[in-house]
Amino acid sequence: MRLYERVSNKALFLCISALIFIKIIFYFLLKSNYISLGLGGGNDSEYYHDYALGYVNIAVNIWPVILRFFNDLGFYSRESISYFFLFLNLFIIPILMARLSGLKFQYKQKYYLYIFLLCLIYPTLFLYTFDIYRDVFMVLSFLIGCLIVKKSLTSPSFTHFLFLYLLAILMGFFLLALRPYLGYAFLLALVLWKIKLNKNRIYLFSFLYFLTLFFVSYIGLFENLTEYRSSFDESEGGSTLGLDFSNPVMFIPNFILSILGQLFGLYIVNPLAIILFFIETLPFIFMFFYIVKNIKYADSFIRFLIIFFVLYASVWLIGNDNLGTAIRLRLYNYLAIYICFFYILKIKSDLKAVKVVKT
Repeated sequence: MRLYERVSNKALFLCISALIFIKIIFYFLLKSNYISLGLGGGNDSEYYHDYALGYVNIAVNIWPVILRFFNDLGFYSRESISYFFLFLNLFIIPILMARLSGLKFQYKQKYYLYIFLLCLIYPTLFLYTFDIYRDVFMVLSFLIGCLIVKKSLTSPSFTHFLFLYLLAILMGFFLLALRPYLGYAFLLALVLWKIKLNKNRIYLFSFLYFLTLFFVSYIGLFENLTEYRSSFDESEGGSTLGLDFSNPVMFIPNFILSILGQLFGLYIVNPLAIILFFIETLPFIFMFFYIVKNIKYADSFIRFLIIFFVLYASVWLIGNDNLGTAIRLRLYNYLAIYICFFYILKIKSDLKAVKVVKT
């Protein structure tokens, strides 16, 4: 029996309950200033609050516009939104992740409890529930968009498929307004989801992918991204990789180093990075290679998520050089892999159950 199968449902449920309790206590201790925690992006929340109250009139994305809309209606409260984000983090996001993975809460459904627990353990998203950062709202929007895509691609009726597909496109444009390259990856994945995947094709597509990146870099189409990357200050406490993407000849080696350092978390500069590597990245790495190994089980929805994963990562791995920001940006890549992993586990479990019944 595998190690994860030896853990009882009761033990998993107790872990989930304990984590929820600990997070709530920690949340209110921090909110009451009994403890302090240095959070990156504090200026973001201050800017969003000022825009919502009308002190600033330049919107960098749609999130502050939404906040001002609620403020104009008299429903805006910075504290209430923060509490709502905590509720999303503790319950709604884990439930959505389980549903996207094809899992239902029922007796002996161990996979459901595992993905719920995994979402609760994930520390980065929890850190952005303490104020009106857009990250939690973006994750919610992304997961709802993925749910619409899933229902669309598995719809037995063409009319139903078309309606949901158009709704998914609208959701993609909404994500575009929240974060341009998040929406771009979502929309392009909606176009490319029919691409069949197997191990041989993965090797071929990987070669063509790096070849295309080199060509695009060589003709200068990544200039805006590389210029933005160079704006990061390498002297900021060793928080940058310091890779120079301006030389097309060195683009691919630097891009691979960026993947290893930012996506796979192998550039460790402080104790926090070590903790995040074991809590966030290690499960991701295991699941990533498991998915590659079992790619034959990928259906249309899994293909959509994998294509999104590649497209989204391609942009921020080139344009970002700040390791703190990378932890924030890679969240959608990790969530996509979590969903794919448990989705494939569910498929294999169902097939195994069918074989047992037949024998």
